[in-house]
Amino acid sequence: AGERFRINALAIGCNDAQTAGYGITKIKVFVTGTDPVNFVYGDESYTLQTDASSVTINANNSVGAIRALETLTQLVKPISVLPSHIRTDVNGCASAAAVGLGPGFIIPSGPWNITDYPSYSWRGVLLDTGRNYIPIKSILRTLDGMSATKLNVLHWHIVDATSFPIVSETYPDLSKAAYSPLSIYSYADVQAIVYYATERGIRVIPEFDTPAHTNELAVSAELAPFVLCPNGGANKTNSYWPTCAEPPCGNINIADPAAASAISELINEYTQMFPDSVFHLGGDEIETFCLNTSPEFTDIAFGKGTPVPQIGTDIWTAGLAKVYQSYINTLLQTTSAAGKQTMHWEDIVLKDGVLLPNNTIIQVWNSWDNIASKNSLQKTLALDRYQIVDSNSDYYYLDGGSGEWLTDLGFGTGGNSWKENYWTPYKAWQRAYTHDPRTSPIDNTTDTTGTGYSTIDNVVQFPAGNLQSIIGGEVAVWTEKIGYPSLDVKLWPRAAAMGEALWSADAFPDAGAKDFFEALPRLKVLSDRLLSRGLSVETLQPAWCNTEQCSTEFSGYSGNLSFGNSKPTYW
Repeated sequence: AGERFRINALAIGCNDAQTAGYGITKIKVFVTGTDPVNFVYGDESYTLQTDASSVTINANNSVGAIRALETLTQLVKPISVLPSHIRTDVNGCASAAAVGLGPGFIIPSGPWNITDYPSYSWRGVLLDTGRNYIPIKSILRTLDGMSATKLNVLHWHIVDATSFPIVSETYPDLSKAAYSPLSIYSYADVQAIVYYATERGIRVIPEFDTPAHTNELAVSAELAPFVLCPNGGANKTNSYWPTCAEPPCGNINIADPAAASAISELINEYTQMFPDSVFHLGGDEIETFCLNTSPEFTDIAFGKGTPVPQIGTDIWTAGLAKVYQSYINTLLQTTSAAGKQTMHWEDIVLKDGVLLPNNTIIQVWNSWDNIASKNSLQKTLALDRYQIVDSNSDYYYLDGGSGEWLTDLGFGTGGNSWKENYWTPYKAWQRAYTHDPRTSPIDNTTDTTGTGYSTIDNVVQFPAGNLQSIIGGEVAVWTEKIGYPSLDVKLWPRAAAMGEALWSADAFPDAGAKDFFEALPRLKVLSDRLLSRGLSVETLQPAWCNTEQCSTEFSGYSGNLSFGNSKPTYW
């Protein structure tokens, strides 16, 4: 971490640093406790003090020290970006006698005395490698960006109905569902990614989504008998809807105990591969129409010879919950034996009626108002028994606004196979920045703006009970229309906006009090730092705005950094 700090802090300067003359000659890091167990980073706090000759960092574990070193990179400034009256030569680079770390660098406006810690313990990025393969180099670069912005969870949505890009010793044929032999993650690849993340204080949470989104499992002769409606079944030449949410369809036959056992063996393999204590079992968008084609399911759910009730009715949902509960209990026995805490999408609780252990993490992706309107108060309050990670699609889904990916092959919904805002409007960084999972403005009126969003006219708290059950949030990068060439600009700096909001939420008890005009200069500086570390970023403004006023509400970015006595950035 120390060497990375040296490289990252000096990346945009003029010369390689050598501590010389009057300036910082010593960086002291004290770690007083032990490192986290099972990759659970409960304490990321630290203190950082500077004086004329040294920097002192105190942290309870190495993760806190890593966060402190990132803050130190924000304090270190290359002379070339400082006002001209404190530059030492016409090239904008300081001599060895300048105040600072060495040639070209200083820590201005000291001494600094910083006590810092995150408001939310879970600040994540969901990366989907099932729809489009993401090369290892791109994943590692994403981890670099996450480290720079103090994000601490990589939620790796590894597989999906379209591909299975990871090796399996349990079912070796599964990797044949990868897009090519070069698009497969090996055991060694996983170890390298986990190691790289751990060195940066980032957890890697794997997701293997079942029972829906499992068409790809049919490539395995052992698993194929358990996949209902593979590639849409009888509907594959017509429309995927309503068989599944998007093609290709495929749902595990949850009524077959042998299917649950087979999937459990696969899950067991990956619980050994990934060391983190949390394992994501998916559980979203179960294919109800597909299940209804299975006599085995309908017989168990509703009774043999009994007329099958209409999907969506209480009696149908109760039958689904009974069968689904048995399936998920088998998987939970496997994860429990491996010492894993499980994570699931909200659907399994709010829509499908499954009861999970109290320590379960539920990831919410529907907007809060949609949940409140589509589910009974009893179901909504059921979330209070779980820990919650917010991936509210109104704020944190970064793939929207890019147009429909399905072509006119009978897959379009309502006869329209192209939508400008598929499947949700574009989320500007300001939406992520002004959202707080515990005090969230919600859309509860009709859209009168033509933007696809409703006007925000009130603030509600959700869930209605213990707000401390909300442990954080994740931006989601679903990759139907994102590949490695476009990954960076889809992610950065929007993910960083969420990062600051979740790290510093305690400073803004009212989510509406956060001023994104005031945050913009920090985000632009951070974008430059990400560029210096080899990431691409979305451009926020014309460069003209660096010296001119670009808003009636914001006086403009002066082109020089502000060096007041407050903390220079929340990241």
